[in-house]
This record gives sequence, C-alpha cells and structure tokens, in this order.
Amino acid sequence: MTERLSRTLALLATMLCTGTAAALDQEKPADKVLRLYNWADYFAPDTLSAFTRETGIRVIYDVMDSSETLEAKLMAGRSGYDLIFPGDTVAERLMRAGSLQPLDQGRLQHLGEIEPGLRRLQQAYPHSRDAVVPYTWGTIGLTYNAAMIRQRMADAPVGSLDLLFKPDLAAKFADCGISIIDSPDEVLAVVLHYLGRDPHSGKAEDLDAALALLKGLKPHIRKFQSQPVTQLVNGDLCLSLGYSGDMTQARRAAAEAGKEVDFEYRLPKEGSTVWMDTMAIPVDALHPDYAYAFINFVMRPTNMAAITNSTGYPTASARARPMVDATMTANPDIYLDEASYQRLIPGKDIAQPQMRARMRAWTRFKSSL
Repeated sequence: MTERLSRTLALLATMLCTGTAAALDQEKPADKVLRLYNWADYFAPDTLSAFTRETGIRVIYDVMDSSETLEAKLMAGRSGYDLIFPGDTVAERLMRAGSLQPLDQGRLQHLGEIEPGLRRLQQAYPHSRDAVVPYTWGTIGLTYNAAMIRQRMADAPVGSLDLLFKPDLAAKFADCGISIIDSPDEVLAVVLHYLGRDPHSGKAEDLDAALALLKGLKPHIRKFQSQPVTQLVNGDLCLSLGYSGDMTQARRAAAEAGKEVDFEYRLPKEGSTVWMDTMAIPVDALHPDYAYAFINFVMRPTNMAAITNSTGYPTASARARPMVDATMTANPDIYLDEASYQRLIPGKDIAQPQMRARMRAWTRFKSSL
C-alpha cells in the first residue's frame, strides 16, 4: 500500500468517525427526514405537520399493524426507523435483546412532567425504563351502555368484574351483546388476578382455573375483538371488556352519528392490567437527533393534550391534564388517583415457555366456542 493511499484511507476513516451529528447539521432542510413507526391515527391531526413546520424535518409515518411485526422488524436489525412506539412489555424484550439505545436523560426536556404514578410503574420494567419515554397509557376494564345495563339489572355491579365473570350475571346481558378483547395475555392476566393467582403465570393449574372461568362465560360472549366502538354505537354490544379509550371513542362516534348514548367505563375494583405505549430509539437509528427533537416536541403539554383529545387515551404528561377533555379527566377510572394506581397490574416480559403455555390455553378456549 502506498503512503499516499494510506493517508487517504486514514483521512476517510477520520471523516467517518466524526459522528453522524456533524453530517446531519449539513443536511439541507429537504433532506431532513424522520422515519417513525406507530399505530394508525395515534397523533392529533396536525401533530406531524406542526413538527415539520417548526423544525424543517419531514416525517415518514409507517403504520404498525401489530406489536409482533414491530418486534420482528427490530430484532432483525436495520429497520430503518429513527423512532418507534412499542408497548411496555415489547420495549422490555427489545431492550433486553439490545435493539434499543439508552436515552440521554439530559436531552429530554419534559421527563419531570410525567405523571408520578406512571414514573413509579416504569420501575416494573428494569431493562427498558431508561430507554423509553411514556406516551399514552390506559387500563383494561368494563365499557358499557349504561341504559341497556340498567334496563336489565338496576343494581348491576358495574364496578366489579363479577358483572362479567359470574355466569349468572353475564347471562342477564347476553341478549344485548358482550365482547371480550382479543388479547390473550391481557385477558388471562385479568382473570388470573381475579382468581387470586399470579396474573403472569404459565403453570398448568393456574391456566386450567382461568379456562374454567372463561368457559363458563362461553354461552354469553358474542364477539372477540379489540375495537368494539362501532358495535357499541350501533347497539350490537352493551358490555365490553377492553381498553379504557373505548368509552371516549364510543361517546364521540355516537355524538357524530346524532345518537344520545351514555357510555361509561369502570376500572374493576378487583384490579386490572395497565399498559403504556412508549417512545424509543432503535440502537441503529440513522437520525437519533431527529428522534430526540420529536420526543421533546410531542411531550410539550399542549401537544400531548391535543393527542389525548384526539385519540381518547390518557397522556403521560401531568401538565397536559388541565387541557384534556373533561369527559376523561373527570372520570376517576380513566385518570386515576393514587389509590387506583395500587390496583394496577403492570405487564411483564414473560419467559417464552410460559408465554407459549398461555397462548395454547387461549387457543383452546377460543376453539371451544
């Protein structure tokens, strides 16, 4: 190798090692692109356009179809994304696998504004708690058509899972329609906790007990689905075990259709699962600076309030709460007090053998219908 070639290669190596940040600073505004991966319609209508106007960074928004797809893309590496929105347990697995980068806390402008209860919940995720920023969150509980329920049972225990899990009570509402979220891990956690067992168990005796309860409901379940809003508004369902955001979305859809329907949501007194969707930067993100810029932009209280008012899911920002629609903030089963936080069951990165046992149990239950 000649001396001139050696000097040239050394110079090229030095240029490459100066870091991505310097190269990004020289990019033209038209070249500044943030690629993010999130669920559909999970921003306010103007979130992305407002970010681009302010920063000059164009956003390519790819829609996530499932958590499993997100996990597969990240585990394979070179996903091409700069910012992703994994659920809490997905983020835990991704960080454990080395697919996410720890966040520089000093670059995050609004960490101190996160709801105190959520900050405590983050401690349940030892691998990912320093690699994610909470985005939106919610619980699994009971959404119901208040008039239909009262018509069939004036003193219905709407604040308890007895309403659904005791077959003699569930039978009273079978004619107006009951649905259960099609999410085996979350439903099994709720059922096992209700039975006084480990909500994350994969033991045969625990899963058999959960299946016995669920099979007792078999004659009364009309649908398994994760989005019951349309059926609630149409009157095809009167009771749903599902996400806390379903109530807000059902109320909004009913109003838009000119219908006066009183939908309510209750976090069961026995306790239930909590979920958090988060923001995280892949370990091989090409533009982490843009990702930090977007996180800081989204976490401004005004922006987080707009996202919550649009999606119906509570924001992680405590400072945004006064700007959120009162139908959510005034409901203590959606925006929780300290006592209610104590009833929540955080997710868990369950070992694969136990998770497979849980999935098999759910498949047996659904196939028996």
